[in-house]
Amino acid sequence: MSRKKANFTIRRAEAQDAKALAALFSDAAMLHFTDVPPHSGVVYWEKRLAEYADAAHLPLVALIEGEIIAISLLKGWPHHIRRKHQAELTLLAVKPAHRKQGVGRALVNACVNACDDWMNVRRIEVAIDESAPLAKFYSSFGFQNEGVCAKAKAHEQRYGDMRVMARVNSKNMPAPASPPLLIARRKKTAPIKITVRAATPDDSEGFAAVFSTRGAANGTLQHPYTSTEIWRARLSSNVSTRECVFVALVSGRIVGNAGVHPVSENPREKHVCGIGISVMDGYQSRGVGRVLMNACLDFTDQFANYSRVELTVHADNARAVKLYESLGFVTEGRHRDFSFREGGYVDALFMARVSNALANA
Repeated sequence: MSRKKANFTIRRAEAQDAKALAALFSDAAMLHFTDVPPHSGVVYWEKRLAEYADAAHLPLVALIEGEIIAISLLKGWPHHIRRKHQAELTLLAVKPAHRKQGVGRALVNACVNACDDWMNVRRIEVAIDESAPLAKFYSSFGFQNEGVCAKAKAHEQRYGDMRVMARVNSKNMPAPASPPLLIARRKKTAPIKITVRAATPDDSEGFAAVFSTRGAANGTLQHPYTSTEIWRARLSSNVSTRECVFVALVSGRIVGNAGVHPVSENPREKHVCGIGISVMDGYQSRGVGRVLMNACLDFTDQFANYSRVELTVHADNARAVKLYESLGFVTEGRHRDFSFREGGYVDALFMARVSNALANA
């Protein structure tokens, strides 16, 4: 028997809601199929809501007689120039007593309508626990399956797979498809000696020089006009022992870089990290990428205990895909209209390398 629809109101979540949200999620039943860690207190919610204060984000709560019974969090990418057409629905949770009463549907509908009509969002992404019967629910809003991330989140002594779904509204931020990635033909060149070391803020000029080359920028989510000062600030912020940034040098010159970064501060995802890599034009297909990837994987496997390593790569970058596959990465799915490159949108593959121990967990 279906439950009667609840009479509720929806408004934007505010900082003063932190105490009520901490109380709401003190119920363990609220944690299922979310990214919220258990016993998340008021400080956790104050910090999390602060991350959604920008107008490019949309945190919503549903209330009955002033009591918060549900929450949804929509995260935009306003400061990521090549992904500013996207948003991610990072949380949807409804109090057990009010489920199957239209509350979750109303919250998602509010997010979708806001993206379509006011926020100028082209692509909305959501990741759902594969064991949850939510795929049909999101499909009703126009979300389509894009792939499954294996063993992506820990929950109740198991590691769950996460299904990635996305809704693309081609009327928003219209642009053509990106032209095919130009990959220079391999030429016979003399062997080069490549050395790798940890990056420092003093390498900012080298980073700016690498990304100033068109091929390096196009193969990543960077652009060729980032200043040395911006790179110095970024490198100065990489101080966590959970991450590591490398540079590759040839004859003392920085010709490539790579970084290992945790995907989240969430304890349920502390086994997962992401890798980003770039190689300067003129040094691609000369072994630099492989040396950098080997350094990253040595860090993840031997020191950092990351058992799931993930990355994204433009779908037409066959050379990079081949390298990653040779290192044990497998393609888990394809993000549509993931990045804006050379005047148009390009898809990206999401790939991962899962340790044998995690795969068998």
